[in-house]
Amino acid sequence: MAEAATAPRPGKKERTRREIYRIAMESFAERGYDGVTIEDICAGAGIAKATFFLHFKNKAALLLAFNEEITNALADKLSENNDSTAEEQLRFMADVFGEAYHSNAQVMRRLLTEFLEQPASYRMARQANESLIALVANIVRQGQEKGEFRKGFLPELAALSIVATWSALIAFWLENPEIETESSGKAFLDIAMNGLKAA
Repeated sequence: MAEAATAPRPGKKERTRREIYRIAMESFAERGYDGVTIEDICAGAGIAKATFFLHFKNKAALLLAFNEEITNALADKLSENNDSTAEEQLRFMADVFGEAYHSNAQVMRRLLTEFLEQPASYRMARQANESLIALVANIVRQGQEKGEFRKGFLPELAALSIVATWSALIAFWLENPEIETESSGKAFLDIAMNGLKAA
């Protein structure tokens, strides 16, 4: 019997990028965002500063890696559960992202603030969300094909709307840590999928 295929091992460049990200997040958790310099991250990862800048423009760019890590993990989880509805998959995604940001609220607040202060923040934000938008668009497309969602609009446009609303909600959570994430996350998704019209 043939052995099951295994996922290809990440290349050296990708492994280095992941290690930088891991060390950075661990350091932020221990000493806070402002208490960690790029030099500290490089020392922890055993790399030169030039190597850091090969992968990340600055500390704020680590937000891209944060989104990538969660999006990739979500894609793997969703591929393992094809029986769930499109709406269930979207709710699962919202819960996972909300919890990930909320559990790292202090670091995420500083990361997001510095990220948005970058001159090219719009382009960087678009890059940060590209994989997520593609994943959401695929779920919406499947929902349309199964009759769960109405047709007549591009899945990509629906995904862009959902992710943009989600991004605004994340910013709201970070500025208002007392807000309960689960209920507000469900409300956000209800509005994104069902609009404001009365039933």
